[in-house]
Amino acid sequence: MATVLELEARLKSLLATAQEETKDIDLFAPTAEREECPLCMIPLPISGKEITFQPCCGKVLCSGCIYRDVLSSLENGTPKQDVEKCSFCRQPPVKNEIKALKILMKRKNTQAFMQMATRYKEGHGVLQSNTRSLEMLTRAAELGDAEAFVELGNYYEQGIAVELDISKALAFYEVAAKKKSVYAHNLLSVFHGRNGDDKKGLQHSKVAASAGCNVSMHTLMKFYKIKLVSKEELAQTLRAHQVSLNEMKSRERDDAHAFRQLHSEDLERLRNR
Repeated sequence: MATVLELEARLKSLLATAQEETKDIDLFAPTAEREECPLCMIPLPISGKEITFQPCCGKVLCSGCIYRDVLSSLENGTPKQDVEKCSFCRQPPVKNEIKALKILMKRKNTQAFMQMATRYKEGHGVLQSNTRSLEMLTRAAELGDAEAFVELGNYYEQGIAVELDISKALAFYEVAAKKKSVYAHNLLSVFHGRNGDDKKGLQHSKVAASAGCNVSMHTLMKFYKIKLVSKEELAQTLRAHQVSLNEMKSRERDDAHAFRQLHSEDLERLRNR
């Protein structure tokens, strides 16, 4: 286990290297195409509720593919133990998720490090440790995960396991945005808006909204109501927003969303068993 001082040295080096690597990238450039679901090959949704990390194989699957697989199995009378198998690798649910995550971490799976970071932060299945959580995020960022940079920025902004440092938080958020994190643009919009820089906040909102972020689209509508966004800018962003949503859309995902909405209370009871 690394000490906080050791992690801070790694973070300093990590940030300097990342800033150098991204120095020629326009902070407000459109985000790149999203990672695709490995089953349907459609860009993954932005909402975390619409995707699921599989600790057996380390893949991130969309809700539509999982819903389609389970529904097909049930309709065909598949035995329960087979219905519960992973939609991608067809392995049964892992009995020990921590052990499975550690195996994936040895394979340098960044999502496994992100999952472990959350578990250490919340004390879920492991002894709670913000330092260990920070260590997991640092390793994920060193492996190039853009969302890890977002979370590291959040730790600096809140003073979790490190001394509160807004300038470092901003630096990590900006690296993440240059690495095409939609979430980073959304956070930067809020950050600058809160600090009175509506111009930068607006620019970040436009990038995130154009990538399909509903939260940023709503923020942009607020900018429009107070006349900080022209009708033409709003229309252009709305068109880009809809294009991005259409690219992430599928009938199976819509069906999965409808099912979840219809049975949300039942699903919540199952989770709390």
